[in-house]
Amino acid sequence: MMKKILGLCGGCGLLLLSLLARAGDTPGSYTSYRFGPAVTSLHSVDFAITVKTDPGYRASVFWSNQFSLVGTHSGAYTGMQSNGGDPRQFLFSVWDATEARAGSKGSRCVNFGGEGVGKSCRMAHDWQQGHTYRFHVAYEGDRWLGVTVTDLTTRQSFKLGSIRTVSDGISPFGMVNWTEYFEWNSPDSDCFNQPYASAEFNLPSGNGGQAVASISQTHLSKTCTASSEVRKDAGGSLQRNAIGNSLRGAIVGDGHRCIAARGGEIPGTPAISAACNGGIAQAWVFAVDHTLRLQDHNLCLGVVGQSVTVDRCGGDPRQHWQQVGAQLRNEGSGACLVSAKAGVPLTAGKCNAVPTQGWQLPLPGKR
Repeated sequence: MMKKILGLCGGCGLLLLSLLARAGDTPGSYTSYRFGPAVTSLHSVDFAITVKTDPGYRASVFWSNQFSLVGTHSGAYTGMQSNGGDPRQFLFSVWDATEARAGSKGSRCVNFGGEGVGKSCRMAHDWQQGHTYRFHVAYEGDRWLGVTVTDLTTRQSFKLGSIRTVSDGISPFGMVNWTEYFEWNSPDSDCFNQPYASAEFNLPSGNGGQAVASISQTHLSKTCTASSEVRKDAGGSLQRNAIGNSLRGAIVGDGHRCIAARGGEIPGTPAISAACNGGIAQAWVFAVDHTLRLQDHNLCLGVVGQSVTVDRCGGDPRQHWQQVGAQLRNEGSGACLVSAKAGVPLTAGKCNAVPTQGWQLPLPGKR
């Protein structure tokens, strides 16, 4: 099962994630739907997703719509990703499929294997926070199922592709939207190093609006439940995750230089000022526990004497920080973080109202 899921999306389907042993702790949320009893099969469904709070370019978050196919054990899903620093993309994937054809220019279709086979069509697309994206999933004849995405803000559309399925109908049963933090497969992932995100999912609409779903239930992933929620409203649901953490991004100081780990992801490396480049060594989350955590490897910014290092997170007060105005004040030592020239290690010193102690953090996630 693991190979099948990982091959399908590069992250996995969270609806099936409970079948897997978790490597790390991450948040996640789900909204499930039902149609009226008279609805037994659909030839088309419209989903819509609006990312209300973008967790950052280096976030690894997947917002998706998952559904089953009539008369089979096969399933499919379509959604959008913030892809951990790689180009953002839209996806459409179907299990037990052997044929696929690309859609608009830039789309591509690939195989996946493992326990069974399937097809996935994908397109890199720099989606925007606050824009609503409608996913029109429709049968096109001879069991070919296609997905067209429309940005309802700009009215621009593109086709992800078409995949030939083993069915000729979309099932109204078992339909679910979900938010997946796909760094769950890293042993260093935890509830404090994942960025805040929120997304609104509209109620699925079938057969050109002839059938509209209602919410049957909502639930959360088994981990990080204290920092996730699903709010239902008349139009669908709002899923919020990693509540209390910031977005993932750069910490910018004097001279518009960023805090970076000089040794990349090596524990114990000095923290330095560097030209901002959007890289993994500059991707931070200011967590609800007052730690500053780098993307991957569970590394925290801390103070040792007057030196500032990036080391394994361990609960030491010297790895805890308070934002006091524009300053970052270390809770263990009381010293403030001081920037330096490019390439020079940061220091911790007496707090003063000077430009070298001014920092701009990624925006906090709303509680």
